[in-house]
Amino acid sequence: MVAFRSMRRLLLTALVILTAVAAMPPSASAALISTEQEIRIGRDAARDLERRYGVDADPVRTRRMTAVGGRLTALSARRDLPWRFRILAVREMNAVSLPGGFIYVTRGMLDSLRSDDELAYVLAHEIAHVNQRHHVRLIEQYFALSIVITLLFGGNATTGQIADFVGFLLTRGFSRGREFEADDVGVGFAHRAGFRADAGLAVLERLRAIEGRDPSQVEVLFRTHPGLADRIVRMRRRLRDLGYRVGHARTVPVGVAAA
Repeated sequence: MVAFRSMRRLLLTALVILTAVAAMPPSASAALISTEQEIRIGRDAARDLERRYGVDADPVRTRRMTAVGGRLTALSARRDLPWRFRILAVREMNAVSLPGGFIYVTRGMLDSLRSDDELAYVLAHEIAHVNQRHHVRLIEQYFALSIVITLLFGGNATTGQIADFVGFLLTRGFSRGREFEADDVGVGFAHRAGFRADAGLAVLERLRAIEGRDPSQVEVLFRTHPGLADRIVRMRRRLRDLGYRVGHARTVPVGVAAA
């Protein structure tokens, strides 16, 4: 009887928590998972991701990513996170962020980028996901029973739960609204950090061209993102708001003569 009552209380508590999560606006629901728990989940997820794909530990390229990323994270509202930038040993073009500030760019994506400005856009987009706590909201929305309840009762996410989360992130990604938000916030980070924010438009236009010729090169996360055409339209609007003159083929910041 005691065990039954304990189980009943546990189930009732879980039901109350899940109801509260469903009723909360997105900005409020993120408070259910603390920053410490988010970092712990992210660190475990990073181990899982690196075990799956391997890491390219080239010191020069890694230092370059860390330097560009550091300029961007200095503008984040979450400077207390243990931000880390690494290269996945994968030929497809992709980038992914994990909870707590663990950012990855594939070798294929890094090879395709033509400047630090373009790298800044790719990293800023992923940093923006973390800055906006998109991963935490994703966990609470889709993994409430398996992860949130465990955390709330003092436990740690299991290896299986972490693997499920990483798999979900790689195959489905974020909603259209959160991807658009990451583009908007990321472009702002790049611009404020002193990079040419219009380089992000060049990256998206190149990815769109590659996608038309060889969809396999643009890996899973870019297929789960909103259509590249939609992102390009929105980015042009964002760049105009930042003071860039945006043409059909290229962009020029106001006050800078075109070459």
